[in-house]
Amino acid sequence: MKIKWLGQSGYILSDGKVEICLDPYLSDVVNRVAGRKRMMASPIKPKELKSDLIICTHNHLDHLDPDAIAQMETESKIFYAPSDCHQTLLDLGVKNYVPFDIGSKANAGNFEFEAVFADHTVPAIGLIIRYDGVIFYFSGDTYYHQRLEQLKEYQVDLMFVCINGKLGNMTVREAVSLTNIIKPKVGIPNHWGMFASNTEDPRLYTEQIENGFIMEFNREYNLEEVR
Repeated sequence: MKIKWLGQSGYILSDGKVEICLDPYLSDVVNRVAGRKRMMASPIKPKELKSDLIICTHNHLDHLDPDAIAQMETESKIFYAPSDCHQTLLDLGVKNYVPFDIGSKANAGNFEFEAVFADHTVPAIGLIIRYDGVIFYFSGDTYYHQRLEQLKEYQVDLMFVCINGKLGNMTVREAVSLTNIIKPKVGIPNHWGMFASNTEDPRLYTEQIENGFIMEFNREYNLEEVR
């Protein structure tokens, strides 16, 4: 299985049979709407995204990207997102939508995924993904909340966590604290490096946990390289 970081909280997971894309921010819509330019160029043209499933953790422009989705070939893709996102996706022409709120579960090929608690400024989810005995946790956007500590029960292997401390996200200190409670085998910071006004140094996170790993933007990793 391979994994690629698309910037922000965006990832592609693929085993050659099924490809899942999480929170793809592939346009410059935040600059168009709010005057904040990308620091990282879009890693792929939206119309070239081949993913079978797209999971949007909440209805913010850098997670549910309207300019990118409008350019995608959506007929063959299934979109999973909280119910709060339904109308937005419908307005963008998405026909294959599955409501995915906290507690929802689904599978595709050898991937199993579950929506878990997140505490953000709009209705949001985190994700637990299981693949071949490996358990991934993607925080999406979330404040620190005591309920997140319950995720230690999942025995997470790889934890992908927001660290920027602005606009509804954990600070580095909070992300480190949560990582030390959940105790993943590897902690991986995200939600940095996209906007100058909303970023953080990922080393401040990785240097404070037992096993931290900084993924390179738009580099495809074999799962063993990250573990």
